[in-house]
Amino acid sequence: MRLLRLIHVATAIGAAALVGCQGPPADAGPQPGVVTAAAPTNAQPTGPAAPGPADPTSPSELAAELRAEHDPIAAHRARRFYLQGVKLLNDPLRVDEAVREFQLALEADTLFYKAHFKLGICYYQKGQYDLEITEYRKCLAVNPDYVPAQLNLGHAFLARDMLEEARDSYQKVIERDPHNGVALFNLGLVEFDLRRFDRSYDYLDRFLKVHKESGQMGERAKMYLEEIRLRREGDQQGG
Repeated sequence: MRLLRLIHVATAIGAAALVGCQGPPADAGPQPGVVTAAAPTNAQPTGPAAPGPADPTSPSELAAELRAEHDPIAAHRARRFYLQGVKLLNDPLRVDEAVREFQLALEADTLFYKAHFKLGICYYQKGQYDLEITEYRKCLAVNPDYVPAQLNLGHAFLARDMLEEARDSYQKVIERDPHNGVALFNLGLVEFDLRRFDRSYDYLDRFLKVHKESGQMGERAKMYLEEIRLRREGDQQGG
């Protein structure tokens, strides 16, 4: 199977066709990217998601705020390095500088999970995909409920043709966010490539029910569903 890693501009479901990312603009929680497909065979993953609406406060964030009360100076330093890294990450030519800023943020606060997440995006842009996966995992070790990192981890696995691992990551997204259109759509494509057509059908059908106005993604989902229907009819006639 030949998988391609594409970079697009991020948009929200319902506003336009969902795609992946180019790079993070402001300091906010990421908006998911998606897998796209040109035909009903072989998923084509995009890169990590670009930041969008802020994520809700998690227990890990509350713990971080509590630590900050005890060590406000270190928390302030970590935040300053982090924001500088976010600024630098907007410029593709300054990714190495951004990496250093996020690393400094983590030196100041070892549990600053969003710095791990941004490092994952940095390493994606640098083409260092093993390090990208490592940083998303570190992020999730601190905050298992941080959906954007779980989603991007799925993208990273999918880009490396690690379909079982990608499926597991997307399923964890669905456990925390049952209506996440990107994860539902991607799971449909992954299960299709794993030849689990009933599961593929279920995920794509759920995607269309939740996100009725989904543009090109919706058309692709319908194309896959039709392919599965034809396979079922062929199996019945053959039986």
